[in-house]
Amino acid sequence: MTREDPPLIDRQFSVGDELRLGTTNVRVLVTEQQVRERVNDMGARLRDRFPGDVPIFIGLLTGGVVFLSDLVRAYGGEHQVDFLKVSRYDPTRKDPTALRVVHDLGTDIRGRVVVLVEGVRARGTKIQYVDRFLRLHEPKSIEYYALIEPEDAQRSVPLNDAGFRIDKEFVVGYGLDFEEHYRNLPFIGALTVEGMPRVP
Repeated sequence: MTREDPPLIDRQFSVGDELRLGTTNVRVLVTEQQVRERVNDMGARLRDRFPGDVPIFIGLLTGGVVFLSDLVRAYGGEHQVDFLKVSRYDPTRKDPTALRVVHDLGTDIRGRVVVLVEGVRARGTKIQYVDRFLRLHEPKSIEYYALIEPEDAQRSVPLNDAGFRIDKEFVVGYGLDFEEHYRNLPFIGALTVEGMPRVP
């Protein structure tokens, strides 16, 4: 981009467009319009799933925040929102017990319908820990929704729905980041950083 380029939010992108952002190349995989239409569709499908209940939408921090925001607007019914963040004690350990809660729930979910909202369904065991943690609180039910489901996503905890199924790409935009950058991109793009290998 040059100084004369308009802000990203004011530009129209098509699938396959490539942007150079510093040392980073981003290729558009899903346009802003496609994201909006899919999230609206997911929210509409949720409206009839919880008759008589007020669901608690729990955003798994931090990649799912933008998705959560748009999903609850599309849902349109009465609801509550809460957040949960977990982190590994030791990144080299992959078992689902080697995690800690960084940001705990502020809502009592006992007997409640829970909708867990993820940015990207992880390939590792983190979601197993999250599922065990939530079930210890004895909710009425838990449903899982992700914006992105990678080809090799962890499926021991099944997703009820996913916005997009994407092959082996490192994705950013629409709340998803690389080292806390690119969350503000209005589309979902595949990232290539100089010196960073593609996802195997």
